Amino acid sequence: MGCPFNSIIRAAAALLMAMALLGCVSLRIEKVQKGGDVLPPAVEFLQKKTLLAEILSGYGAPTDIVDMNGEFALHYRRTLYRGMKVSVGVPLKSALLPNPSMEATGKLSRYDTAVFIFTADGVLKDMKYEKGTSRSLWEDYWK
Repeated sequence: MGCPFNSIIRAAAALLMAMALLGCVSLRIEKVQKGGDVLPPAVEFLQKKTLLAEILSGYGAPTDIVDMNGEFALHYRRTLYRGMKVSVGVPLKSALLPNPSMEATGKLSRYDTAVFIFTADGVLKDMKYEKGTSRSLWEDYWK
């Protein structure tokens, strides 16, 4: 008498072969970039000496402007998303319900971020820069 585990493996292998031979196999790859390139701050940008106009001339329009009780911050962010999805299925909707299918996905998001904090007079108070991180700098800047 055979082991019942072997029959389960054979049935699963037969289902996989049927899906591969008779079914629909699809691969979707996505690459999305939101925002322009964010360069590291220049060495000329010094705290308490650099003016708002110098940052704007070097970086252009910010992604976000945040009011912070008399001070304000310019936030520059580039988000790069990469994702992949593989699907294998057998189109048997009319014969069997539910439709046997398998799916695998993977996602990767990376952030390049620069934050410049200014006093009410438009003088640079603080700056932060991160490249290629898995989290957005602005979301956890105050933590």
